[in-house]
Amino acid sequence: MKKLMFALAFAGVAMFSNAQGTVSEVVVPTVENSVVTNSFGSNWFVSVNGGVNLYNGVFTNGESMFKHVSPALSVYAGKWHTPGFGWRVAYNGLNIQSYEDLDHAMFMNFHADMMFNLSNLIYGYREDRIWNLIPYFGGGWAGRHAMNNEDFSGVRGTVSVHAGILNTFRIAERWALNLELGASFFRNGFSSVASSHRGQDMMLTATVGVTYRIGKVGWDKAVDLPALQASYNAIIDGLQNDVANVTTLNQKAQKEAYDLKIQLGDITTKYEKAKSENKVVDVKQSVFFAFGSSKINSKKEEMNIAAYAKAAVDAGVKLRVIGWADVIGPDAYNQKLSLQRAEAVAELLRANGATVESVLGNGETSEYSTKFLNRRAIIEVVK
Repeated sequence: MKKLMFALAFAGVAMFSNAQGTVSEVVVPTVENSVVTNSFGSNWFVSVNGGVNLYNGVFTNGESMFKHVSPALSVYAGKWHTPGFGWRVAYNGLNIQSYEDLDHAMFMNFHADMMFNLSNLIYGYREDRIWNLIPYFGGGWAGRHAMNNEDFSGVRGTVSVHAGILNTFRIAERWALNLELGASFFRNGFSSVASSHRGQDMMLTATVGVTYRIGKVGWDKAVDLPALQASYNAIIDGLQNDVANVTTLNQKAQKEAYDLKIQLGDITTKYEKAKSENKVVDVKQSVFFAFGSSKINSKKEEMNIAAYAKAAVDAGVKLRVIGWADVIGPDAYNQKLSLQRAEAVAELLRANGATVESVLGNGETSEYSTKFLNRRAIIEVVK
């Protein structure tokens, strides 16, 4: 439980850090060749194999053992508890040829095996490994039913012992090819012909087939807790440094805000003083015109001019109006148009009570690259 809570806490810190943009993505460290024990529903498998049995029940009694070959079928179901250890239950069967011309029997063998994946045990777990070498051993019960020997009719059974080597070849995430070589041992005389030799009856099996994996496939790597703790400490140190930096920036911002407040107070004082002295700030006002026109073309412009005139009256200052035109057209035409624009603005200023001391037309200008900005008149205070 402590490990789980620690991992959750670490994940929370990592998420917070990523959200704040203070650290890069965290890779949880793992222990090499170490995995987490899987759940009950993980890494189950079923297999189906077909091949041949080679029965040597009476140590051939002088015959060639290859006269005792018969077809074989194997069906398995099992589970891997770790990458190196698993178990399976199995059915092997079809029939056996135990002694030439005397016994051809139906055969069944039910057993359970323990399996050891040497590839993972020796070289470490790899989910994408192509070839796995898996020795196994186990035990169970074997039965036979004679098909052509009346002396041995009915089912005969015995305890069986098994051992062998399973080779699996990965072809997809859940599929593998199987090549299995095994040996089974039964009590002496399990075949229909009693043996005069001591020892056990034996059957060799060679099969090929496929395996399908069920449930979650593979194992999660075990977390390296010391390395995780070190990463956790590094993140905490980084966050503490960030907090210290933010605190410093906050203090600096507070000081700047205080300085701005003082400056604002000074500006307010100066403004109030200028206001009491009935002065006006010398701000130029631009009035823009359409191409080839000297007509003030919007109510907004008229309102701006009227407001400027009122401010000039309140301050008791005189005004000057200067007009311009763009560079399109003859010089004489632009000179006349610039003066007409200045006079149109001056007329509206006078209508609102302002004193206009002079009206000038300065002709064409290319001061701005945007031609519209050059078609204007400027109102300014006469100093």
